[in-house]
Parts: sequence; C-alpha cells; structure tokens
Amino acid sequence: MTPPEHNTDIVGKFIDVSLYRELAKTIPDKNLKIIEQIPQKDKEQIVNAYKPYLNGMELNPFAVTLGDNVLFTNSVGTVYYVDFDFGVFDIGRSLDEFVAELKSRL
Repeated sequence: MTPPEHNTDIVGKFIDVSLYRELAKTIPDKNLKIIEQIPQKDKEQIVNAYKPYLNGMELNPFAVTLGDNVLFTNSVGTVYYVDFDFGVFDIGRSLDEFVAELKSRL
C-alpha cells in the first residue's frame, strides 16, 4: 500500500510515545519529531538499509523521525516505527488513523 499524499502534512509533527504502550516501555524518548517525508526515489534504498531489522516483513517507508528512524506501512496500511537501536514497533493504528491523530495534536 502506498501511503497517501497527505503525509506531507505530518512533517514537523510530534509522535507522543506514551500513546503506544510497547514503544513507551522500550525507548527513552517522550516525543518523536517527524522531519521528512521519504521521496519515492529513496524508498528502495531505505528498505534495503532496514532489511536486517524488518525480519522478512514487507514494509513501505513513508517518513523519517529525528534520529534517522523510519515510519513504515505494511500492505494493509498498519503503521510501524523502526528504530536501529530498539527494533520494530507496531503502532497499532492504520495510516489514516495515525495521520488524523497527529493532525489533531497541536
């Protein structure tokens, strides 16, 4: 599933880590700032760089957080946060729900 174009609206937004139990238990950050949307031309390179961390999962990158960690979606649109230091986290939201949640926060 290709993330919809509205993801450009999330650049500069912060992910509240406390909203995601597994993420909050594992990483020390309280907020994750989204710093860029990944252009189509860079997606294959990012997938290859993260392949060792994805455990065979077919994920499509769509955004980068401060610290060079990446947000991905799977074929049904579920959002994953992938951190080189801490692993892969299922955010437990669809892409549309995730984006709506980010947009609703100031």
